[in-house]
Amino acid sequence: MVNQTTLLVSHKGVDLHAATAVRVMQRRLEGGEALRSLARCEVHLLDGDGGGRCIADLLRIGRYFNPNKHHYGHFAGVLPEPWTDEMVTGGAELPAGWPGEPVATDLPTLEPTLATALLGGPVPDGCVAVDVVALPLGEVEPVRSGVLWRLVLDADGRDPARLGERLAVARGGSQGLLINPHLHGWLLRVRRP
Repeated sequence: MVNQTTLLVSHKGVDLHAATAVRVMQRRLEGGEALRSLARCEVHLLDGDGGGRCIADLLRIGRYFNPNKHHYGHFAGVLPEPWTDEMVTGGAELPAGWPGEPVATDLPTLEPTLATALLGGPVPDGCVAVDVVALPLGEVEPVRSGVLWRLVLDADGRDPARLGERLAVARGGSQGLLINPHLHGWLLRVRRP
């Protein structure tokens, strides 16, 4: 078992990366018609003692968080093992309960639904969310950084995990946009309302 501290950072205003990506995915990718919305958080992970770093350090460094344009959520959890390249390569399932328990935020209230608030709010009726965490492979820094994408899909009978992965992982001109499988590993989980 390993302690994992997670910092999720989302934009206060319009996230142009997500706003642009959702339009391209809806119009150009197979299955894109089922995509209702797309949200993104930057993810910064500290496993174990974090190499001497802590979340307070990350919040002071402009590379991870800018209070003028970001909201943040600090989470703490326990995982069976640290996230290694081998674990994230190929789309394994995101551990249940990740990112952990909320510890701190700059939002008005600290609630168990903090991760959902950072990712655009509750999943609408008739939809299902697929969370995909993309992490660069070969990163050995004490802080492992990546991106958490939330794809909100129509609950139309298709397998949401499979459709979410097809939309997220780039494998051809009409399949995937968010993750380059040659450079990134990923974990995913279907989140039902």
